[in-house]
Order: sequence, then C-alpha cells, then structure tokens
Amino acid sequence: MFKCLKAISAARLSNIRFYTSKPAFMTKGPAPPSLNENDQKEFDALVQQANTQIAIEDYNEKQGFKEQQVAPAIKTSDIGTFGSQMQTIPEFEGDVNPKTGEVNGPKQEPVRHGDWSFNGRVTDF
Repeated sequence: MFKCLKAISAARLSNIRFYTSKPAFMTKGPAPPSLNENDQKEFDALVQQANTQIAIEDYNEKQGFKEQQVAPAIKTSDIGTFGSQMQTIPEFEGDVNPKTGEVNGPKQEPVRHGDWSFNGRVTDF
C-alpha cells in the first residue's frame, strides 16, 4: 500500500510545472554588440555632452536657425482687459431663479444650449 501512495504522489508531482525563467521584461533582447569598457565610457560621455543645451544651440546656429522673438502678452487694450476667467452675467437678481424657482442655483441657465456649459465651456462629460 505504501508503494502505491508513492506512485500516486510521484505522478502528481510530474504534472506540476515550476516557473523558474525570468519575466520577459528582465530578459535581454536584440542589441548591438557590447563595447569594451573604455569605448563605453567615451560613448556615454559623448551622449551626455550631446544632450546639453549648449550642444543643441550650437547645432541650431550651424543650421542657420535663429531664436524667435516672443511678443509680450497683451494685458490691456482699447476694448478692455484680457483675463483668464470670463465673468458670467447674471440673468436674475437675488437667490431664487424666477423661471425655475431654484434657490441658490447658478445665475445663468447652464443647459440653455443643450449642454451643461458656463462661458461657452461644456462641463457635462
């Protein structure tokens, strides 16, 4: 009887698969041949130097690109000031909307154009 149990347990162990291989992200894929230590250090130094702003500016200068002059932002004009936020014009006075009876609601009807919007920006996504 003891021999029979050994055979059953051995059969079950043969069905178990052990995963000992590395995950795909840890394996080395196709790559160019490795450089020796001195050449690799030189290559890394050249790559680091090429990624600096000075190297980029020198390259652009050799290619004939010039820096663009950026116009200053307009703060005021003869038509008024330019702000980042537009002010809503209230459609009614007080806290109660006379059309809907809503208390403490928005001063402008947000679904007037079919979308929930304020100052032309849709907010009903």
